[in-house]
Amino acid sequence: MNAGRWASRLFDVLTNSWLLLVVVATIYPFLHVASVSISEVNAVLEKRVTFFPIGFDTTAYKAVLDNSFLWTSYGNTVMYTLIGTAVNLVLTTLMAYALSKRSLYGRGFFTVLVVFTMFFHGGVIPNYLIVRELGLINSMWAVILPVAVSTWNLMIMRTFFQEFPSELEEAAIMDGCNPLQVLLRIVVPLSKPILLTIMLFYAVWHWNSYFLPLVYLNDKAKYPLQILLQQILISDSTSFAEANASIDPSKLIISDSIKYATIVVAIAPIVMVYPFIQKYFVKGAMMGSVKG
Repeated sequence: MNAGRWASRLFDVLTNSWLLLVVVATIYPFLHVASVSISEVNAVLEKRVTFFPIGFDTTAYKAVLDNSFLWTSYGNTVMYTLIGTAVNLVLTTLMAYALSKRSLYGRGFFTVLVVFTMFFHGGVIPNYLIVRELGLINSMWAVILPVAVSTWNLMIMRTFFQEFPSELEEAAIMDGCNPLQVLLRIVVPLSKPILLTIMLFYAVWHWNSYFLPLVYLNDKAKYPLQILLQQILISDSTSFAEANASIDPSKLIISDSIKYATIVVAIAPIVMVYPFIQKYFVKGAMMGSVKG
């Protein structure tokens, strides 16, 4: 009995220690980036900044926020995220609800077609040719429509709808509702956890989208925030800072401060939104991924 208790305690200690290491490894990059972005120049140059900032200097943020291209990219990212997530949610919900019904003729065939796309993909060149032939190059829809439905998110939502109480739907049908009315008036209002979960998945994907805009967008005025971030990360920060007339040119702004300040500005909205929907995220992910 004592041996079993000690074994249990040892397991708890090892598990908690491992989880603590995972937490530290996860949080440290965020703390380091935020600390470097507001630390004094000398401390950043000497690589003395780790978890906490040394001194306090917001010059890098002034240089980043005074760049007009940042706000253009920010507006594009917000637009792509809002419209793209709305399109994703509507199409994914409609398709997942239809595939969740055993009465759907050809349900197994359509499910196989959907799952097939998880393992086999046409590739970048065929996708580019299709987008070009549709006349979507250098438009907002070029970065939204090719990823209108995520197979993984679709299967999670379909599993959730399969577990939805059929009695509620039958009662609505007896009251005169057609299938679309049942979905909009009964199923959707009671599916808040899974809808918010899938919405978060899609929103984060659109916010961090980099490759599709890089391939399909040619006009810099339509670039999202991630393209700007990439350009800053690979460009000379001195020229970036000098482009901002409101910054005193005699004050040194080094590369790491500019890069990390831009990263903080880019990830701040997602970090601020996530805590408010975390409870729905965990509940929806579990309900949509476990069946039985």
